[in-house]
Amino acid sequence: MAGGASRPGPVTRGLRLPARGPKMSLFQPTEPAFYGYLLLLVVTGILTAMQQGALLVSSPASWLLSWLLLLFYLLPMFLVIYFLDFYEREPLSLVIGALLWGAVAATLLSAVANTTWGAVIARLGGPDFAANWSAALTAPLIEETMKATGVVLIYLIARRELNDIMDGFVYGAMIGLGFAVVEDVYYFVAEFAGGVGGVLVGFFVRVIAAGLYGHVLYTGLAGIGIAYFLTRAKEAGLGRRLLVAAGLCLTAVLAHFLWNSPVLSQLFPGPQTPPLAALVQFPVAMAVKGLPFLVFLALMLRLAHRRELYWLKKSIETELGGPGLYPGELEVLVDPGRRRASRRQMRGSHGPVAATLLKRVQREQIKLAMIRTRVGTQDHPDLARQRGVIQRLRDQLAVAVSPRPPVWPGAQQPPWWPGDQPPRR
Repeated sequence: MAGGASRPGPVTRGLRLPARGPKMSLFQPTEPAFYGYLLLLVVTGILTAMQQGALLVSSPASWLLSWLLLLFYLLPMFLVIYFLDFYEREPLSLVIGALLWGAVAATLLSAVANTTWGAVIARLGGPDFAANWSAALTAPLIEETMKATGVVLIYLIARRELNDIMDGFVYGAMIGLGFAVVEDVYYFVAEFAGGVGGVLVGFFVRVIAAGLYGHVLYTGLAGIGIAYFLTRAKEAGLGRRLLVAAGLCLTAVLAHFLWNSPVLSQLFPGPQTPPLAALVQFPVAMAVKGLPFLVFLALMLRLAHRRELYWLKKSIETELGGPGLYPGELEVLVDPGRRRASRRQMRGSHGPVAATLLKRVQREQIKLAMIRTRVGTQDHPDLARQRGVIQRLRDQLAVAVSPRPPVWPGAQQPPWWPGDQPPRR
């Protein structure tokens, strides 16, 4: 292949590193899936607004308090999910698009389907059976299907942005988060006897005691499964990818089924349980139902992080010794904790401007690694351009720390200083 012509990213030990191209947004007018997504979101958005308006009219104080309390759940969870992807943050437009799909389209479509199939179960099994089992037999399969559809739509709209299993988790968890918040508003106002007291009880039950075991967990697992199927075609056969994806999606459905079913109901406080005892017993019972699946998700995320660390190291290590990566920097760059520590030390020794410049250097180095996955030659113009960006930031950092040489934590030797820089490539 001639000169700077691009080709797929480097292959290491039989594994092709996922190619990271320029960021894409949700707005993709050339993709049919974008219009399907937009149409469904607009139609269900109108109906959702009408539903929320009815809740507001029926109980204004409860509705406002519900949204206020749920903001204290929504915002921290949003940030945790978003920043779990240490190396390549997803475009905010796509993340917000996933959140809206869960909050609007998946919630509304699931409510319609749940009502329809709930009536069928009541006719077939009787009212008592339906009261105990309808939520477990309808919601898990219907709701997880509707939410998983959002992950697939995000992929069809912006294929390049779903390139590994961590991306699948982020989009799936965001969809689950949006779903949980809108569903909780309905439950707080309509199912917990209304009023301020009912909203507070609902917030304790569904958020404080159960917030880690719900829709974020389920759709996060399903998103990992979908991403595995879509992104591992060069590493695993169709049968294996189908098995893993189906297994993770069914695990999400199973977790949801167990949560909604009367199984283990004896663990929960009864009518005669003293209030203080119930405050302890209820979260413990919730943990028994949900904690095993949360631990399983944590293990999956650990594997996803290890894979991301692997591709980052393999794609950037070819830059070692050049302007993009000096000796000792690789160990700091691939460890989020050491990156943060290096910036704290730089701030302490040379001030906030130097720390900010160091952060920019590290961010551009990760971008260099992403570019390296999608080009095939060391002298590709995109790589040269990015090395130049890093070198300019290094020059600015040299000025910021002058006249003292910078303390570069993790470096095996003083990495660089004006007049004593490694040769450029």
